[in-house]
Amino acid sequence: MAQQVESSGQLASGTGAIPLALGGMLGVGVFVGPAPAAAAAGPWLPFGLLLALLAAACAASASAHQSVAYRGPGPTYACVRARMGLLPSRVGASAYLAGQIAAMAAIARVLGEFLLPAAAPQVAAAAILLVVLSATIGLRIRGGAAWIWLALTVAVLALVVVTCFAIDPVPPMPAGRPLADSAVGITGAAGVLFFAYLGFERLTAPGAEQDRFTWSAMRRGTVTSLIAVTAVLAAVTAALVHQLGWSRLALSPTPIRDVLTAAAASDLAPLVGVGAAVALLPVLLGALESFRSTALALVRDRDLPRALGRTSGAGTPYLLDVTAGVAAVAVALLVEPVAAMAFAACCLLVHSAFANAAARLLLADDRTWPMRAACLGMGVSVVLAMSMPISAMLATLAVVVIGPLVTGGLSRHWS
Repeated sequence: MAQQVESSGQLASGTGAIPLALGGMLGVGVFVGPAPAAAAAGPWLPFGLLLALLAAACAASASAHQSVAYRGPGPTYACVRARMGLLPSRVGASAYLAGQIAAMAAIARVLGEFLLPAAAPQVAAAAILLVVLSATIGLRIRGGAAWIWLALTVAVLALVVVTCFAIDPVPPMPAGRPLADSAVGITGAAGVLFFAYLGFERLTAPGAEQDRFTWSAMRRGTVTSLIAVTAVLAAVTAALVHQLGWSRLALSPTPIRDVLTAAAASDLAPLVGVGAAVALLPVLLGALESFRSTALALVRDRDLPRALGRTSGAGTPYLLDVTAGVAAVAVALLVEPVAAMAFAACCLLVHSAFANAAARLLLADDRTWPMRAACLGMGVSVVLAMSMPISAMLATLAVVVIGPLVTGGLSRHWS
């Protein structure tokens, strides 16, 4: 049996729902996301944050309804396949798997930047391999351990926010790259900030039945988590802007670390760096778990080789985990974290569009707000995906073209 770090009492009562979701969301999107979002929208960033929240809320609603109708691994993939057909399911699944691999790479690179900036790619590779090993032996961070890790993340972010507001800000930057001051950048900022909400599916669409909560606990946990992430993002962004200003924030590759230096609090940088790196480990593990859930569904339908579903003594699909880890290491070594984050967000927005479309068909006979939210979420996801950087869109286009061809060739089934 897989080793577990969890409390069955908390799972039964629903009190573990919030750390399960927040443990996957409070990560790179919060630590790094405000910088590219500020570069895209400047002072209009708060509107981008609200738009990202709207997209995430629609996606979470769709995911929750799909997991009720389609139990087991990859409920969204299963719903898209059943309601929309084979090709859309392969397109959506390819985007999702590629997005999760890129997300793992981005998380690991930021972890490396915090822990050892001079060797960030190498640290990222080591972190990914450590997480893959942990997942393979069956480690699952749940219950009290999840609350402890969540508290660590909040403590690190709170320290940064308090420090930024407690120290007088540095003078404004006299020159530099022109700051975006147009509302046109709102959708670009929202697309980047959507990355901060990834992880809600750990609660709304669990791959393992032991992680499934009652509908009321799932709904409360999801709503609370989305609001909490929005509040944390708003507080962190406000603190960064207060200390750095919009222009310096837009230019910062690691704003959490740079703001401490700007605020003459560089003595705190090692403490914050280590704390942030440790806090990102369960987020990295959560991304791997999400990848595994959908990949297992493709293995079940023979869109991926059956051998990848082979399990270890702990009952985990170790070949899937290793494959995802190797791919993530390659991306982490070759791609900068912001670029990886943009690509991941674009891929997962494409997946969200298909998920909402399938949810709209699933809820076609239900005229209440979930069906309308699915329609809205589909449109918003498409708009945000098309607002991402050109490089991210082109890479995503390559994935959604090549992915279905590869899965079709492996399964030798095209309809």
